[in-house]
Amino acid sequence: MIRKTLMRIKQYLYLFVAVDFICALVVGSHLNMKSLNIKPVSLIAVFIMLYPMLTGMAVERVRTAGKNYKLIISTLFLAFIVASATAFFISRTLLAQEPDLALAMVLVGAIPCSNMLIGWAGIADASVEDAIVIAVAGLLLLPLLSPVLVRISGNAIIPIPTLRLAGHLLLYIILPLVLGYITRKRIITVKGKPYFMELKKVFPGISATGILLIIFFSVAKVADIILHKPVLFLIVAAALFTYYLIQLVIAILAVKALRFPYEQGIILLLGATASSQAISLAIAATMFSSLTVFALSLKPMLQVFFILGVIYGLGPWLKKFWGTSAQRDGNLI
Repeated sequence: MIRKTLMRIKQYLYLFVAVDFICALVVGSHLNMKSLNIKPVSLIAVFIMLYPMLTGMAVERVRTAGKNYKLIISTLFLAFIVASATAFFISRTLLAQEPDLALAMVLVGAIPCSNMLIGWAGIADASVEDAIVIAVAGLLLLPLLSPVLVRISGNAIIPIPTLRLAGHLLLYIILPLVLGYITRKRIITVKGKPYFMELKKVFPGISATGILLIIFFSVAKVADIILHKPVLFLIVAAALFTYYLIQLVIAILAVKALRFPYEQGIILLLGATASSQAISLAIAATMFSSLTVFALSLKPMLQVFFILGVIYGLGPWLKKFWGTSAQRDGNLI
C-alpha cells in the first residue's frame, strides 16, 4: 500500500502539489499560523527530499558516461549563466513590486540542473549518458556558482548572506550525497543490485513527500495574504511562463547554432529550462520568506506541463528543425 502510494505521488506529483496547496490555503485560512516557526519542519523535510534523491543518483557512473564536453559546457552555461540573466530580467520587470516573489525567480534561475534531467532524457529518447554527466556536474557546481549568482541577482532585493547560502547548499548537497553513496553501496552489497533497482523506484515518491511538507506549512503560514491578494497567483504564473518561454527560445536557437542533433539538443533544452525543485524549495524554506516558498510551490505544476509539452508537443518539430543522429549519419540533412 505504501509503495503504491509513493509510486503514485511520483507519477502525479503536480496533482498532489495542487491538492496540497489547496489544503494548505484552507487550513491557513481557519487557523492562525502566521507566527508558526516552520524551520524545524523544513529541515526535516529537506532531508526527506534530498537523501532519497541523492541515494538513487549513481554519481560514480560519470566515469563511464558520455564525454561530450561541448554539450556539457554549453548546457551548464545556459543553465546557470543565461538562466540567471533571464531570471534577473523578470525579477526587475514583472516582479519588481513583489520582492519576495522576485527572490523566488532569482532562485529558479540560479539553482538549475534537476536530477530529473536523467529521467526526462529517457522519456525524450535523448542521450541518457550525457544527461548523467550534466546532472552530476550541475549538482556539484551548485554550492560554488549558485551563491554568487543569487547575490548578484538578488542582493538589490534583500541582503543575501552569501557564505550562509553556500554553507546551506554544501550541507544540503554534499551530506546527502555522501550518505546516499554509502547507503547505495551498502544495499547493493548486502541485497544485490536487482533489489536496489527495485527499491529505487520509490525514492522519488519519498522525496516528493518532503516537497509536499514544505509547501503545506509554508503556504498555510501566508494563506491570509494569498487569499486577500489572489492576483499573486497570476503574477507568479505569468513570471514563470515568461521565464520558460525565454529559455525555450534561447535553447532552441543555441542548439541550432551549435549543430547538436535532437538526441543531444533536447538535453540542452531541458537542462536550460528545468530547475531543481527540491533544492530551491529547501533553500527558500530555511533561509527566506514563506511568500518566496509560495512562488516556488507553483513551479512543480507548471514545470511538469512545460516539459511534457516540449517533449510530446514540440518533439516532432524539433527533430525536423535540429535533425537526428540517424538523419545525419544517413546524410539526409
